[in-house]
Amino acid sequence: DDDAIGRLNGGVWPDIPTKNNVVLPKVLAEVCAMPDVVLFGSLNVEQTQKLRRDGFSTVLLDVSAGELRRRHAVRLSEEAWTNVQWFEHEQSVMRELRHNDVFDHVVSGEQSVASVAEEILSLARDRRTS
Repeated sequence: DDDAIGRLNGGVWPDIPTKNNVVLPKVLAEVCAMPDVVLFGSLNVEQTQKLRRDGFSTVLLDVSAGELRRRHAVRLSEEAWTNVQWFEHEQSVMRELRHNDVFDHVVSGEQSVASVAEEILSLARDRRTS
């Protein structure tokens, strides 16, 4: 979570190596101590496997490359910013995560926001009752 990363780094967004090697492990340690939490993010294979060992369920919010590129273009047009420079890196991380079969569930990220939220809530409810 971006807010937690900033908070745990004294209110300042860290450089990427500091974020990944120093601050993110602190965020994950905090998250593991929470009884009910939904964590959104793109973690590497080792971090995702550790969360699974710690009892988390993992969900892939699956969005096609074409749709992601379309969303980047809309964000640039409507909000005047983009992080498309990270697109290929994020795609390689997703390929590695898929290759290592670390997802318990897959949810289509190309449906409405309300449908995505309901599906994630349903998974969380099912997890609590099992």
